[in-house]
Amino acid sequence: MTGNPTLTVFTGPSLRPADLTRLQALAAERKRTLDLRPPVRRHDLLALIGADSPRKIVMLDGEFGQSLAVSVTEVRALLYAGQPLSGASSMGALRAVECRTIGMTGSGWVYTQYLNGSIDSDGDVALLYDPEDYTPVTVPLVNVRWLLAERVREGALSLAEASSALDVAQDLNFRDRRHSVLLKQWKRALPGSAVAAVEADFGAERLDGWDRKRLDALEAVQAALSS
Repeated sequence: MTGNPTLTVFTGPSLRPADLTRLQALAAERKRTLDLRPPVRRHDLLALIGADSPRKIVMLDGEFGQSLAVSVTEVRALLYAGQPLSGASSMGALRAVECRTIGMTGSGWVYTQYLNGSIDSDGDVALLYDPEDYTPVTVPLVNVRWLLAERVREGALSLAEASSALDVAQDLNFRDRRHSVLLKQWKRALPGSAVAAVEADFGAERLDGWDRKRLDALEAVQAALSS
């Protein structure tokens, strides 16, 4: 692929409006066109086969229950047509693992967790979000897993405490797992020292900092704009 191909990104709750503004500025700086699209759904990839302008595609978010999900068959058709496709963060990470042997590439912590089998449920990336601006309303389990793993790595939580905290989070349906509800349940179930290790992360100014889906999404788009 020659020149500066258009970068098409299927995104949604993985990126905030402010993130998109910064990425558009980065694209302009790199003299690239950033084509932002809503979460991918069935047939969206097929519509890109044979598109006039050369492009790269990054799949981040996708529809699960709202409409038919993008299929492996579509991914295969796109790749076999010579169209580069990468995935990260959410639906993109899932499909990248499933389609890695036919040429789809993946990146990020979430992708790696599915690739090595540490996570095997599609439900771990599920969340509710505001349909107007895609702002997350609930917390996906992948973010909880990453936060707890970081606190264990730092020595702030023991493995046993992290395991108990994860059990509490898993007991909450993804539709109910709001930040406030999760913290309340942790306060009921965990020792005070364990709660103290994570409570500051629930301040409004720190929530995006442990949104692993968001961090993976940013890294994937930034890398694609640099290549």
